[in-house]
This record gives sequence, C-alpha cells and structure tokens, in this order.
Amino acid sequence: MADDERTPRRDATDRPTRSRDIRDAGRTRRRFIWLTGTAAMAGLAGCSGGGGGAAETTTATTTESSDSTGGVPAEYATATSLDGTQRNPDSLSSQEAVSYQDQPSGGRQCSTCRYYIEDKNGDGVGACAIVAGEIAPEGYCVSYVEYEG
Repeated sequence: MADDERTPRRDATDRPTRSRDIRDAGRTRRRFIWLTGTAAMAGLAGCSGGGGGAAETTTATTTESSDSTGGVPAEYATATSLDGTQRNPDSLSSQEAVSYQDQPSGGRQCSTCRYYIEDKNGDGVGACAIVAGEIAPEGYCVSYVEYEG
C-alpha cells in the first residue's frame, strides 16, 4: 500500500473555516466594547468640571465678536470680580459651555463665587469675570469657586 493511500488528503474545499457570522460577531463585539469605553470617557470628562475646590477649572472659551462687552452693559465690560479678577470681554466662556443655570446648586450660587461681579446699574443682575452674558446672583455654573474674602 502506498503512503498516499493510508493518509487521506484534503483539498482546500474540505478545510474547516469560520463562518462569516462568527467573524462579524467578533467585529461587532470589539466595536461595542470600543464604543462603551468611549462613551464612559466622554461621561467622565463631563463630570470633571467645577467641584468647588481650590483648583480653577478650565472651560471652553468663545469670543463674543458681535458684542464688544461680552453680552453685558458697558459698566461690566472690564469690571473686576469679588476677588479682583478683571473681566476680559474677548476671552469669555459661553453660558452653555459652563452649564450655567438660574438656580443655586447645593448651596453654591454666583453671588458667593470669586468671579462674580456685583450689580452695578440697579437691575438686580450682575456679570462674571470668566462667563459671557448677564449673571443672576442666585445662578450657578461649573466654574464656581467659593469666594473666601
């Protein structure tokens, strides 16, 4: 008996192969894990701002080119905040970028923040040294840092 007759030979069509479904499932699983990790990191990045600690938070800035005072009356354009920070209308964060709201949060409000600029024209609202637009004294944003002066 020849050696060829004892050992069965297989050609390329007889080889076991992974099904297409299994290969696609592996890709889908990898994509799911990647997307889950990416979503978790984005969620954590959103939670990193403004814990009220001593460190200042970094926020996205926008330039208010259409309004040279940064969305406030002229009295506030370059006014100084409670801690002496001078407002620069060319480098302010938008209210959306700092998640500004008209209500306090956990006892923290703008009127006790180091960046708050008190009412200067009797209309009941102030401004902020780092955020564009008018700011309610009882408002709050993630850039809040308690004024200790």
